[in-house]
Amino acid sequence: MKRSLFSALLSFLFVATITYAQSSDVTPPEISNVQIEKVSTTEVKVTWTTDEESDSLVNYGLKPDYGIVRVPVADRTTHSVVLDELEPGRQYYFRVVSADEEGNQGISADYKIETEDKPQDNSGSGAGEGQAESAGEGQGTGQSPGQGGAKNDSTTEEIVEQIKEIQEITKLQEILDVTIQAIQGITDDLTIIGPPTVIPETTTAIVRWATDRESDSTVVFSKTSSFNGTDFAFSQSSTGGLTKDHEVQLIGLDSFTDYSFKVKSTDSLGVEGESRVFTFKTKASLPDIRNLRIVKVEENSATIAWDTTVPAKALIEYQDLTTGIQNSIGRPTLATTHQMRISDLTLGTRYVAFVIAENSGGDRVRSQPITFITQRDSAPPIISNVTNESTLFPGGESRIQTIIEWRTDEAAFCTMTYREGVAGGVEPVTVQDEEINYTERHVQVVVDFASATVYQFWLNCTDEAGNTIQSENFVLFTPIQEKNIIDLILENFESTFGWVKNITGKS
Repeated sequence: MKRSLFSALLSFLFVATITYAQSSDVTPPEISNVQIEKVSTTEVKVTWTTDEESDSLVNYGLKPDYGIVRVPVADRTTHSVVLDELEPGRQYYFRVVSADEEGNQGISADYKIETEDKPQDNSGSGAGEGQAESAGEGQGTGQSPGQGGAKNDSTTEEIVEQIKEIQEITKLQEILDVTIQAIQGITDDLTIIGPPTVIPETTTAIVRWATDRESDSTVVFSKTSSFNGTDFAFSQSSTGGLTKDHEVQLIGLDSFTDYSFKVKSTDSLGVEGESRVFTFKTKASLPDIRNLRIVKVEENSATIAWDTTVPAKALIEYQDLTTGIQNSIGRPTLATTHQMRISDLTLGTRYVAFVIAENSGGDRVRSQPITFITQRDSAPPIISNVTNESTLFPGGESRIQTIIEWRTDEAAFCTMTYREGVAGGVEPVTVQDEEINYTERHVQVVVDFASATVYQFWLNCTDEAGNTIQSENFVLFTPIQEKNIIDLILENFESTFGWVKNITGKS
């Protein structure tokens, strides 16, 4: 169907050109120096010259009646046309045609050339590679395509009669222009001009591209992680009709995800064109800063806490409102729960701070300002999460190891005091680290406890401002010492034979 439409349009073009040539110039271009160069097994380059500016057209085919036309290009005196998509190892017939501005056509002799069976080095060009089938046939004679062997059927006759009825030359020119465009649409592939551009967002992306003629707009795409290189999982198209400038919005995408895609366009005649495969990455979801709060303000520091809806890096920018000095602190790890302590502040000074959250894609959001005034710390630390665990190590003299853990809401130095029993009378013992370290998590290990014994203990903690607190009293019970196998055997013998106690030294 495509070929028959082409033939009808081409016949109309030739006949219209003859009818249109009513000017005083009736001399066709003189064609000379026809040369043929084998470019590859599937391509042949044809060159020639004319004595005046004219277009460039090649009729070719596997038979002397041709059937294939390479579309004319811009007027010139030196002509070059590449015949591609040829079959290797086949003999082709061809002739060249050039028409001047008045529509006068010069037609060359008929030539033939055989393509190579397999790729070879380019062997140069020249008339020796192409042979004239019938020398001088149509050469510079000004004959019409019909005189050069083209068929003149009833369809052509009908077109001639229609053209004769056209009185205005401008109207005929318009028809010729439309006909040429239609022929180009039939014979030329639709071209995607340049690579497409992509504007990605979090869950959407806009894809834009251009084509050499009006066509529809489709994007096929898949997540790169699941793309097999051939089949795309999704397809979205524009409903805006045929255009040269295309735009398709992709929706329903995943954030911060790599996608592979290509664009496709089809013109009104069904000629398709598509790009190669490209990739893009959607943006990461922007974090939302929530629950921003001042946890604690001290003489020279302030602790700020907040949450983010997605994992984000943390940054605090703060400014001394008295001096105008600005500074910042940050934490590069991704998290959703954040707490940071600003230190080296000045006592009795007003500060303003901003929290900045940065997602995995580098996009940032900024909080509303939060202000505070540094002041003397008069509040003692808060002790919480007190736990204890005792372990018995068996042996001749079993040892008890007890681990006591607790936390404070701020950095503090703590000691532990204990005594045996739950009543008074026993001198308490205080245990502390050799070095004074201020921390929020505390651990104390005791190895002096006896087995199967009740102890009570309490904690004393002091923060960096000197505020001290003592915890409530806690009670623990150490495990019962278990007898080893030797002791169990001896006790059994002692109960059976009374003399065993003499051996063991028991009274």
